[in-house]
Amino acid sequence: MRVDNIRFENLTFGFENNAKIFQNTTFDFPLDQIVWIKGESGAGRSTLLQLQAGLLIPEQGAYVMNGENVSEMSFEEFLPYRLNIGYGFDLGGVLYNKTLEENLTLPLLYHKVLSPNEAAQRAMIYMEDLGISKYQHLRPSVVPGGVRKLVCLIRALIMHPQILLLDDPSVGLGQETALKFFDLVDELRQQGELRHVFLSSFDDKLMSVVNPTMVAIDNGQLYLHEAEDDSGEKKAVAA
Repeated sequence: MRVDNIRFENLTFGFENNAKIFQNTTFDFPLDQIVWIKGESGAGRSTLLQLQAGLLIPEQGAYVMNGENVSEMSFEEFLPYRLNIGYGFDLGGVLYNKTLEENLTLPLLYHKVLSPNEAAQRAMIYMEDLGISKYQHLRPSVVPGGVRKLVCLIRALIMHPQILLLDDPSVGLGQETALKFFDLVDELRQQGELRHVFLSSFDDKLMSVVNPTMVAIDNGQLYLHEAEDDSGEKKAVAA
């Protein structure tokens, strides 16, 4: 299955007893690139990623993939899409009763994507690429926080999804390590399986290297980028 359309249609969402985060928002997301979801703290960056992952349901309107309303799909109908979405959480996201290797191989084995040996080999390749292979047989509680973070990020990639959602991927990582991870992302994109990357981040320095397309959240609406008008002032341009 190829995902060739990701869209919010008149979408409204808010948490109980709080102001709406998105209000009647319509937006076609840029595809086949790395997209930086940018906004002030509390603007809805993490919420947007959770909506894209199908973890949250809009109050009104629709979240559309390939012309289909995700909110109206059954679990079975959404499964082919879910298997093509990798989600890297900002905090948590690992199972503390399993080793790092077991955390990484679990989705591959559960969905019968690879054999146990093949799954272990794929996990080891990524752990070696990011310098954490020596921790493979340890549990998350006894490894540094940065190692746990990398396991969360690798697990988001391990199924070779088309869509990658990353919530503050560089938090807890040094700049060099974060860049190594994005080198891995670029490698998978060049191979053609990973196509659409959406991420939230306050790390302007890292983003200046990654050079993504920017989508801004402002007052419950989404804007594709900033452009300068004739006076030289920046002006938000809606998609």
